[in-house]
Amino acid sequence: MGKEQIVDNNKTQTTLSAEAVDSHELKKVIFNEIRAGAEPIAKTLNIENLYAVNEGFLGDFPWFHHIGLNTNAKTYNWVNNVFDYNKDNYIETNAGAFTTSYFNVLQDTQYVLSAEDQMKLNAVVGANQVVVNTLITDFVTTQGPIPSPQNKTLSSQLLYVMTEILTWGVPGLTLAQLQNSTNPMSLLPNIPLGAGAIINDLMTYLGNSSSVAGIQGAVTSNNAQLAQTKSNISPAPADLSPGWIQIVDGSGNTSIAPEIDFQESVANIQNELLPRAGKGRTFSVEFLATKLDSNQVQVSNSSSSGTGFIGFLFGASNSSGTSYNMFSFAENLTSCEVKLEFNGVTKVTPSPFPYNISSAAGWWNPAPVKDAANPSNPPQSGYQFSTKPQFDFQTNGDFGFLSTIMISQQPIIKLTYKNASLSQFQQVFTQRKTWGTSFLGIPLAGGSNSSYTATASESQDGTSVVVTMSPVENISPVSIQDNLAYVIGAEVFWMGAAS
Repeated sequence: MGKEQIVDNNKTQTTLSAEAVDSHELKKVIFNEIRAGAEPIAKTLNIENLYAVNEGFLGDFPWFHHIGLNTNAKTYNWVNNVFDYNKDNYIETNAGAFTTSYFNVLQDTQYVLSAEDQMKLNAVVGANQVVVNTLITDFVTTQGPIPSPQNKTLSSQLLYVMTEILTWGVPGLTLAQLQNSTNPMSLLPNIPLGAGAIINDLMTYLGNSSSVAGIQGAVTSNNAQLAQTKSNISPAPADLSPGWIQIVDGSGNTSIAPEIDFQESVANIQNELLPRAGKGRTFSVEFLATKLDSNQVQVSNSSSSGTGFIGFLFGASNSSGTSYNMFSFAENLTSCEVKLEFNGVTKVTPSPFPYNISSAAGWWNPAPVKDAANPSNPPQSGYQFSTKPQFDFQTNGDFGFLSTIMISQQPIIKLTYKNASLSQFQQVFTQRKTWGTSFLGIPLAGGSNSSYTATASESQDGTSVVVTMSPVENISPVSIQDNLAYVIGAEVFWMGAAS
């Protein structure tokens, strides 16, 4: 199992151990088996493209997403991750905060004119060079220099100035509205002191450039929206505003973060995850584990097999601190039929706060990134990356956001040993005990704060023994922030996907 580390968004995550890395074949078999077993239920939950999820960096999902009016920081930080596709057909995170990575991608995104549109604009700017120079001079004098690379040409400086002027206006303000207004200053409530001359210069230019009004309007409006989106996601404001929420950690400390909501209420999740009667939605999967040597195990199903570390596949420790893997309960165990039963299957749907053109609130604005990641051929006016980000935005790439998370109770684990007798297990299972249990390197239900009960029973013919490990209530009091669910799979929003 891995050790703990603190990452940039103040969440504790698990570093993958060498055993986890070297057990990728084992993970592939088991994750594919779980995904296949969950598919029928996924369809009933309207999850069309289910991926298995490797919890390796994150641990189980803290499903109690709201504490009063505040969002549980543990839930928020779990969701706020960039997920990528593993070639072994599951998804996992590399511990990067999604909101941070998304902001950095927006920094490299801009609306750019095609060569044809740029030529038309240059011609109009050249014909109005005196007015344009005056506008830019007045802007630089009162507002400061134009940053690179927007300062390279007269046209790029002009577009930068016009885009900045739109940010002084009411939400959703366009150049066309300014041009057609009899009182443009009334549309600019946030105009800086001393900037009146800039507006006079702009109005003169707009009156002379009607032939490229559509071109200028598109580039300034789209870049203004992009600038507003970036402003909405970083940095955090001093107080709450639309598009921002307050999150609270286990110590009661609060902070403000870009808003991510959850479509299902805590009560709805609880009723389906932990139904008062019955098991709720349920499914099970089975595979065979065969001991190869003291460290290695092979897992197989009807279609595939893979090897990995025994202790990574399954681990258990009792109340006295003694640890076991599935083959160390008794001597001469070499084969084990494993059955995992998942009960209370349900879903959680994270919802980032979308950008609203009319109100200029919100931070979730994936369209510019999608357009930039799918450039037209031949190039047209539109969003482009100024510096290509080091991400693959396409389906099964490395820039995914979980749009739906499929969860369940902690699995019931049944280990069946053929050609074994109960007497071999009696020293370990003399009575019902509580156990800390791990599966694929993850302490189920938080490890030391949780417990499984373990029972061993013998078949009627005395030729096999079944060890059943079942999750029970927490050993020690656990806050509602720490209620955890097993993550079966997820549906992923790939920002650059064609559909």
